[in-house]
Amino acid sequence: MSINPHFRDHINFRDLGGYLSSDGRKIKHGLLYRSGGLYLMNPEELETLKSLNIKSVLDLRTSEESSAQPDPLLPGVEMIRHSGLTFANGDEIDFSPVGMSKIGEDGYNQLALLKEYYTHIPFNNEAFRIFMSRVANNQVPLLFHCHTGKDRTGVLSIVLLLALGVAGEIVLKDFLLSNEFHKQTIEDALSKDKDRINDHPELGELIQMRTGVTETIGRMVIESISNSYDTLDNYYQIEYGLSPLDLQMIRDKYLE
Repeated sequence: MSINPHFRDHINFRDLGGYLSSDGRKIKHGLLYRSGGLYLMNPEELETLKSLNIKSVLDLRTSEESSAQPDPLLPGVEMIRHSGLTFANGDEIDFSPVGMSKIGEDGYNQLALLKEYYTHIPFNNEAFRIFMSRVANNQVPLLFHCHTGKDRTGVLSIVLLLALGVAGEIVLKDFLLSNEFHKQTIEDALSKDKDRINDHPELGELIQMRTGVTETIGRMVIESISNSYDTLDNYYQIEYGLSPLDLQMIRDKYLE
């Protein structure tokens, strides 16, 4: 993974190249990018983005989010929007900050609900299937993003990196790296409510989840993928139609 100095930290923009796979190869640079909302970028950042020759952008936000703060149009780039958070019946989940200040029993119930959301994201997710199909068909360079580039984007990054043979602990580090990009926002939010957090630690966890990510969530997502079927290969076969041979071909394309 490389941090591009041409993007401000809160954009949470990253090239996923450089991560080590279990077979000793590394992910190639310049092919797979993750980010926060492109609408956050200033003119200089947009110019840098254009220079990367990205072929398509997958926006994982809901239709409401995208309509309120649309991505800027990029010449020659295919812009795809498909919500990365859905209920089993296809309805979109409102993943807004509402409810993130609850305390007591309501706070713990909110935490349980959010954790359930996270562990369901990697399953029956059409947006993720669209993405993995493009990866399999070498339709790159490709960028994927949500609002802050840490939640839906973070889970999709987990799915992608595991498919490329990256070890779980390295995948977790990539997930948690969003906390470095959003460090100031997290610190400000926790400091603002530090007195209430002392009495209600569940509030601190909710604020951390709202402004950043947690190790607990990252591990839960990785474990839900790893333990969902008999083998990790079966997960990719059933969820994305990718056979072990397909996965090997993907690794041969993206590793060096």
